[in-house]
Amino acid sequence: MNAVLRRLALRALTIGMVAASAAAPVAALAAGEPILVGQSAVLSGPFTPNSLAFMEGQTLFFDQLNKAGGIGGRPVKMITYDDAYVPEKAAANAEKLLGTDRVVCLFGTMGTGIGAAMVPVAAKYDSFIFGGLTGAAVLRGPKVPIYHVRESYADEVARVMNHLMTVGLTRIAIVSSDDAYGKGIEKDALAALEKSKQPALLSLRFDPKAKDHSAVAQQVIASRAQAVYVIAAGMPAIDIIRALVAAPIHPQIYTNSVASSFLLYKELGDKSRGIVLSQVMPPFWKTRFAIVDEYQRALKAAKSGSEGSYLGLEGYVTAKAFAESLQRVKGPITTESLRRSIENSPPMNLNGFQVAFRPDDRNGSSFGDITMLASGGKFAQ
Repeated sequence: MNAVLRRLALRALTIGMVAASAAAPVAALAAGEPILVGQSAVLSGPFTPNSLAFMEGQTLFFDQLNKAGGIGGRPVKMITYDDAYVPEKAAANAEKLLGTDRVVCLFGTMGTGIGAAMVPVAAKYDSFIFGGLTGAAVLRGPKVPIYHVRESYADEVARVMNHLMTVGLTRIAIVSSDDAYGKGIEKDALAALEKSKQPALLSLRFDPKAKDHSAVAQQVIASRAQAVYVIAAGMPAIDIIRALVAAPIHPQIYTNSVASSFLLYKELGDKSRGIVLSQVMPPFWKTRFAIVDEYQRALKAAKSGSEGSYLGLEGYVTAKAFAESLQRVKGPITTESLRRSIENSPPMNLNGFQVAFRPDDRNGSSFGDITMLASGGKFAQ
């Protein structure tokens, strides 16, 4: 974990310990009563780097928002508790945030299992979750109280499968983490291959808590697959890919956005070269995209020392979409008035990044891309 993310983790833990106090200091230009927002985040365990990178972007946006006066003079105050990527802890955090801290809603969850654990609690309080690092089908639909600012995993799978067919790779192995995330996408990937009349050559699951995946890697290589689609997030994705790239010759590796390109390079160095990832945000370094230029300018102004990341940009965009929804509320900001604002306002143009919700559609974005890691952690153009 780099210094920037360590500072963010310490800050988030501090917020979690003192968050119930509405008297905590806020920026001078946003001195009204705070708008309390609740977050259950992964601040410990193997998924921490992804969560912290996502939170880095959120914090960057909310800090500059509060310095500029907040929402009508009111700062947005994030109350954050650690769930360690344990669903039971996430559910308990949601209960505390909604029942005790009285937040206006929940924000920025991490993962399929975490989201699934928090949804019933949100429903119990007639509240909702805005944004989060998940594209799972089970957490999407007009009756699921989550507003998404990233495309679905089904869309990511379709993009990867189309790319595989376009470049002529037909012998495909599927390797997925044996958890809610992996199982959900594995189903979509296998169905997509069947539909293309190119059934998976091999489909394996691995324990995301294990570290040694050499046996799984050997099975994939022995299958003589042309490509392997790794369906996992954070460090479990890194660990399985580490086992694959350790071999002198291995299939072309494909994976999804939550595998995290910055983490792949950090952990694998130039052995990450050539890995193909689907993405749900524009290239975070290409300032020809207006939203990316805004994000990069904010990083420089904050003197964070960070070059940014896809996950950081996603956190920034998610926070910006949330703030726009708050700005559009007519009258007092309550859970219900915020819900109406989200569902009934015109589409948002977030400096070129489009987000739109309707009462019957809580999937705010359909943006997607395919990228390949090059040497030095950069991306092939």
